[in-house]
Amino acid sequence: MTRISFPLIICFMIMPFIIFQGCMKAITSEQIRVNLVEVSKNVESYSYEMEMYMETDIAGEDSEIAQTKAYGEIDVAGKRMMVAIDMDETISGEAQTKSTKTLMYVIDNMAYSYSQSVKGKGKWIKFEVPKDTLGNENRLKKLMDLLLRSKIKKLGDEKVENIDCYLVSVEPDPKNFWAVIMEQEEEHPLLELLDLDYADIIKDVDMKVWIAKKTFLSAKCHMEMKAVIERTIMKQPFRMTINVRTVCRYHDFNKLTAIELPEEAKGAELYEEEWD
Repeated sequence: MTRISFPLIICFMIMPFIIFQGCMKAITSEQIRVNLVEVSKNVESYSYEMEMYMETDIAGEDSEIAQTKAYGEIDVAGKRMMVAIDMDETISGEAQTKSTKTLMYVIDNMAYSYSQSVKGKGKWIKFEVPKDTLGNENRLKKLMDLLLRSKIKKLGDEKVENIDCYLVSVEPDPKNFWAVIMEQEEEHPLLELLDLDYADIIKDVDMKVWIAKKTFLSAKCHMEMKAVIERTIMKQPFRMTINVRTVCRYHDFNKLTAIELPEEAKGAELYEEEWD
């Protein structure tokens, strides 16, 4: 074999691979969205971890910071949910931080809750919840609903805990985004009174979603927002600034065993709201 023929043979060997690679089309943002939403329809259960930071500053008053960590299990098919929440609340000018631990189960239309502050003792209570409560607490479904109504753009590829993912940015509708990031199922009466224009009050939005390449299931979601509400209430100026950041990771799709109510929760005291 001559010195000239050997390189030629190598070129002929690799040429089909180069042509094949060149003919392959990169997946589009819309294809990612369609696959993500379709696959998510078959999710019957999953787990998640969530971290949330929220700072609220009302002009003339002390600012408040709430930092939350949560772990949840959602059994869509079994109509059951469990979530454990650790929350630290701090008010500027006060040295002490208020810490609360909450454990809550939702079984069909009944909720069982146990809350405990650092210094106090808690107890189990139970109360009826609307039939759509599980749907409102289904973070994955709310994310899918938001993505269906948003513009998305593929930014590239990234790993999330060794999972190869597509990274996409999301440009959501302001009002829909507010409802999701603020975990607000229904508009608060104060917000209805203020008649907010969400496109005006939301100043900055950063939303990204990491989608596993093999399964097209969401592995991680990052949402960040700055909102400023300025109004005149009772002839007095009112200004509230809200900064909120949420990071959520999803895993164990369709792997959960049945969510069972703890024995101590079965004797929970029934809580009934008192009306004047």
